[in-house]
Amino acid sequence: MKLTEIQKNIAIYLLSFGLFGICLLIAILIEPNTLEKLFSAKSIEEIESDKSILDKAGYYYDLTAYAAMTLKDKCIAFYPMFPWIVRNLFRPHTFEQGIIGLKIISFICFTVGIPVFFSLCRNIDIKHNTAFLLTLMYTISPMAIFRVIGYTEGLFSLLSLILIWLITNTKLNKIIIYIFLFCTVFIMSLTRPVAIQITFSVLASLITIGLIEKLKNRLNWYDTFQIMKAKYSHFIYQSLIIIIAVIIGYSIYGFICAELRGDFFAPFNDQKLWGKALGFYPQIFVSLEYPLFEQMSLFFPIILGVGTILCLYSFIKETEIKVFIPSLNFIWLVMMLYPSILICAYLLVFIFKLITKAKISTVNLSSSQKAKDLFSTYIFWFCFSFVISHILINLFTVNKIYSLARFTFSLPFFFIYLAYILKNNINIRVNNILKWFILVEIIALVEQWVRYGRNLWIG
Repeated sequence: MKLTEIQKNIAIYLLSFGLFGICLLIAILIEPNTLEKLFSAKSIEEIESDKSILDKAGYYYDLTAYAAMTLKDKCIAFYPMFPWIVRNLFRPHTFEQGIIGLKIISFICFTVGIPVFFSLCRNIDIKHNTAFLLTLMYTISPMAIFRVIGYTEGLFSLLSLILIWLITNTKLNKIIIYIFLFCTVFIMSLTRPVAIQITFSVLASLITIGLIEKLKNRLNWYDTFQIMKAKYSHFIYQSLIIIIAVIIGYSIYGFICAELRGDFFAPFNDQKLWGKALGFYPQIFVSLEYPLFEQMSLFFPIILGVGTILCLYSFIKETEIKVFIPSLNFIWLVMMLYPSILICAYLLVFIFKLITKAKISTVNLSSSQKAKDLFSTYIFWFCFSFVISHILINLFTVNKIYSLARFTFSLPFFFIYLAYILKNNINIRVNNILKWFILVEIIALVEQWVRYGRNLWIG
């Protein structure tokens, strides 16, 4: 790596981290309590006696449970790895010390994660400018606040980046990759409840790649299986290791819960206290009452997914498809902030253009080597499936969008999926759209920090 490139990478890291800090500074000027709340800790008794704090339970939210777990083993809906790390590193003796320890680990993980994310984008072979913009988007996402305030997002995001790096690594010995892969997923499964999401993601990725091979090459199931063994055996082994690590990881916590509470699945059962119940709740797609980024977290993965499926159809069926690409003007940019409105407007304009036989762009990926490489990329489908898994869980367990933006925009999977889509981007309009969303994120992140300082709900 040339010195100039190292200097550029350091500059990108400093700019990303600095912009995050500027948003925090602006919020502190608006709401001074943000500074005190972030860099200090109050006891529960102090909070209860403080008349200026109207929402006592909302001062720490989930952080209360994690801080309590740094002092003593518990079996609740929250997972033990993060508090266990704080307990063994800092040996907290009080609730307040536990809070500070959680924030310190979160901040370290957040800081380390920024250059790792940028490095992953560059390894995907994205253009330097696009990789920089994606790093900015990831760093100053309004949900990135959860990576630094003591929640599991900081640790889990860093572990997720390590997981992605291990899956995509082609230089290390495979045995070493398998060992570190197991350890990483094992820790992830004890950090937060992701057994269902990770298992779904690895299975969906392998099944999708297998179906693409079958349909594209007109194969029977036996031949498809043989090709999968020959071409993707490494990813099959990785998938098995990931599933085994997830099972063993949760089993350890499950046995602890069986000892403490007599219920192996107590963490899952406790989630019923948050209003979760098995069902089917399609109404989440038609309501406009949810916060801006909750709507984005619901519809953006679906929009990108539909686009991916249409391109996949063109690739497999070896045919062209008609698409309408809106011009980059202020009206379309504003509608992008409200994806449900954007979808309706897009469909209306597209139908009108079809009826009036106006000129519409076409996509034909039948012989595209770039499309072939993308659709056979395991981590591309893994990241997409991980994001979709949270939408599906929401669809079948909660009758409202419940902290979905946290799962989509505080973790790196959506952004890595987007990075693969933009891998071959040479369109300046796309980068302009990314810049537009970065501007929106700056405003939203400042608002998040202000809400944090005022003890309001942030996601």
